[in-house]
Amino acid sequence: MNIRLVIRVVASIIVIVGLAMLTSVPVAWLMGDSFTAIHMLFLSSLITIICGIAFRYFARGGSKRFGFREGFGIVTFGWLFASLLGALPFILVSHFNWYDGFFETMSGFSTTGASIIDSSTVLMSGAKLHLGLSDLPRGLIYWRSLTHWLGGMGIVLLSLAILPSLGISGHKLYSAEVPGPTEDQIAPRIASSAKILWGVYVLFTVVEAGLLWWGGMTIFDSWCTAFGTMATGGFSTQQASIGAYNSIYFESVITVFMFLAGVNFVLHYRFLRGKTLAHFKDEEFRFYLLITIIATFSIALFLTGTKIVTTTGFVYADASFWESLRYSAFQVVSILTTTGFVTSDFNLWPAYCMLLLLCLMFIGGCGGSTGGGIKNSRIVLIAKYVVSELERHIFVRSLPNVRLNKHRVENIILKRAVSFFVIFVSIFVIFSLLLTCFGVNDIVTAASASIAALGNIGPGLGKVGGVCTYAWMTPSAKILLAFEMLLGRLELYTVLVLFLPAFWRK
Repeated sequence: MNIRLVIRVVASIIVIVGLAMLTSVPVAWLMGDSFTAIHMLFLSSLITIICGIAFRYFARGGSKRFGFREGFGIVTFGWLFASLLGALPFILVSHFNWYDGFFETMSGFSTTGASIIDSSTVLMSGAKLHLGLSDLPRGLIYWRSLTHWLGGMGIVLLSLAILPSLGISGHKLYSAEVPGPTEDQIAPRIASSAKILWGVYVLFTVVEAGLLWWGGMTIFDSWCTAFGTMATGGFSTQQASIGAYNSIYFESVITVFMFLAGVNFVLHYRFLRGKTLAHFKDEEFRFYLLITIIATFSIALFLTGTKIVTTTGFVYADASFWESLRYSAFQVVSILTTTGFVTSDFNLWPAYCMLLLLCLMFIGGCGGSTGGGIKNSRIVLIAKYVVSELERHIFVRSLPNVRLNKHRVENIILKRAVSFFVIFVSIFVIFSLLLTCFGVNDIVTAASASIAALGNIGPGLGKVGGVCTYAWMTPSAKILLAFEMLLGRLELYTVLVLFLPAFWRK
């Protein structure tokens, strides 16, 4: 692998992260944060930028040979070092332990949304204070939300869009970064595709933030919420998440944009270009819409007449169908798209509802979206492949004929989808077992925490439910989950190939 070139490109990504971090300084000043908080935010960004420039300087020169190995290395180490240096504001401003800061930042960049911030997390001047999310400096909360937004469409895609020097072999980076079984290139040049995708992403973010602000949400909260929504991240400015607002309007707007964020952004681009039926002509989107509708109404029926407890503690003792539908629709879309916003404590829902939400965690969003999980396109392909194999038991001499959007799917793509599913489930099981070795004694908590990290969802069940945090976990469990978040965000292969001895051979 061309290590010098990898270091140079990763260094450029670090500089971009540092410049993004610098935007938190004026936000902190405008929001009235203390001088110390503003100073530490500036220092964090300065250290990050200097580190990036220094790495790029010392790795100058050398060969420009660029292949898929370099692509995998750049994407993996780019996300890893972005999370390590992105943790500086948490460490310097609010004195987090390094592993807590790393967990929170990796959760942000990977758009997981799992948090360790609760009423006893923050350390100030060596003494533990009982502070909640609302007590943290606004500049730090802004940076926390911005990590979501940067990670949603992809730090590397952002680099491809604004750094022409990375466009030399951009396809390798694009293939390693874009989620889904296949990547849709919508322009001849990779850099152009990256700019188009980021343009659609920015447009939707601005529209959602404007709608939330128009409905009465503060400018700060509307922007941070839009960052978390379009990135399918889930970090909120409120300890009680979106349930803190108790607003049907806010929940409706956020639900719509969560659903849109879980759709392939190429379809959004085609729609904006005048192809009004682009979404409904796509087989994956139709499956995604069907799953959403079935899950929403079935959970609403089970919740009707039961007790619903909101994240603020308000209780619907005997919920009506419409009240059930309100909380069901929001939570189904939030979990299916792997966003992780919550409005009610779904840990208290009937067993069917919790089990269905757990299944949705595995499915995730569509390929080419900001959502995590296995992806709807893979689920569709695997289901069709299973049917095809069953038919071959009847018609022994027949050949597999799996089609997606009326196009025949090559066997290599089917094998990749099946292998991804097997590896995904295997990693889920392995990390669930490892968590039980690192202080998580509850089986439900261990399993749901594992899929919540691997699927980049955030909240799970048990002790990591919608109204809980990960603060109580041991340092080793947090580091383990942070690594699982990275695996899930980079679609497994990009990270796992680095552990193969063959990867490092000449």
